[in-house]
Amino acid sequence: MLDEILTRQLCPAKGWRIAGGDRDLNGAMVIRLEPTRQSAACSGCGAVRRRALDTKDKARRWRHLDAWGVQTFIIAPLRRVQCRRCGVRVEAVPWARLGARFTHHFETEVLARARDTSIHGVCRQLALHWTTVMRLIRRWVEECAEESFRRPLRRIGVDEVNYGRGQDKYLTIVWDHDRGRVVWIGEGRERETLGRFFAKLGPRRARLLVCVTMDMAQGYISAATEHAPQADIVFDRFHIERYLTWAVDEVRKQEFWRKGGTPRAVIRGKKFLLLKKRRRLHWRRRRDLDELLALNRRLSRAYILKEQFDHVWSYTTERGMWTAIWVWRKMLRWTRLAPLVGFGNMLERHMAGVLAWARHRITNAALEGNNSRVRGLSQRARGYRNPLNLMAVLYHVCSR
Repeated sequence: MLDEILTRQLCPAKGWRIAGGDRDLNGAMVIRLEPTRQSAACSGCGAVRRRALDTKDKARRWRHLDAWGVQTFIIAPLRRVQCRRCGVRVEAVPWARLGARFTHHFETEVLARARDTSIHGVCRQLALHWTTVMRLIRRWVEECAEESFRRPLRRIGVDEVNYGRGQDKYLTIVWDHDRGRVVWIGEGRERETLGRFFAKLGPRRARLLVCVTMDMAQGYISAATEHAPQADIVFDRFHIERYLTWAVDEVRKQEFWRKGGTPRAVIRGKKFLLLKKRRRLHWRRRRDLDELLALNRRLSRAYILKEQFDHVWSYTTERGMWTAIWVWRKMLRWTRLAPLVGFGNMLERHMAGVLAWARHRITNAALEGNNSRVRGLSQRARGYRNPLNLMAVLYHVCSR
């Protein structure tokens, strides 16, 4: 039974057979293979030659999948081939890459486990060194990430994520909205960081971009405008709403410190009651919200304005959306709510990117969800000293 399984895994093509197997001094299972034909395949071009030159003095050893919890190794003598194109080369074997010390099945097992656990966990499970697992991940990423990057890009999203303690530990992630996967990762969050992505993308492919979703970071805006001027910049809807909730919370803080005694006790602990949308609020909590708004006029105005701004996203044309924003800003004239007035001024400065939502109706929600995966990977490994290792693991986990 074991011979049939190993033959099916290691020798999918004819030319090799299992010569025998035993245990070594460490208790591992060793399977010996031998060629059954005089012809051999060149490891450079793959061409099959009729006759091999000779056999190397020392047999090569590969690590294979564990058989019933016992480490399994493959040993086979490799021959040299005289190729017309490549010269003298070592023959290619069907169960492993050229120069590798692991079989294809074992490498697939390592990469599959590295998706669900940390690298140290894979090393403990399979008795491997940390550098060995990391090299396998990097090699796989170099092959598959480049292939994914060459595919056409139409709609992309850009966002930064903090992967550790400190103000300088940021990664810039570029997301493909059409395929739902990470396209590129760079260290930093400056204009030059996104410029490296466009430099790798090239001017011809950059002209094919239709829209770029992002927050209101000036560095990203400048880089996208310079390298892809034809693409529409769409500011993320949830980032805009976050600025609005910050303004409402700032009004709550001002009222808390302006009042004293009983009014301050009424406002205390009502932060998320004000920031949450009324349609998502439990009906038992709405009574507490109504009592708070009845006791404080400024908070009532700020909350009503926040709820009315939600209707801006229901318009499907830029003209209708601009009219709704203009009417909403007109309501701010006599409210004397400085944080909300500042939010309205910010909308006016970035009006083109805000109105682009009506044309494309796309957000960075998938990219924001992927950012939580980045933090989870960093915490799972107890942090990464080298950001290149974190980027390689992130490519590996996010790919399909």
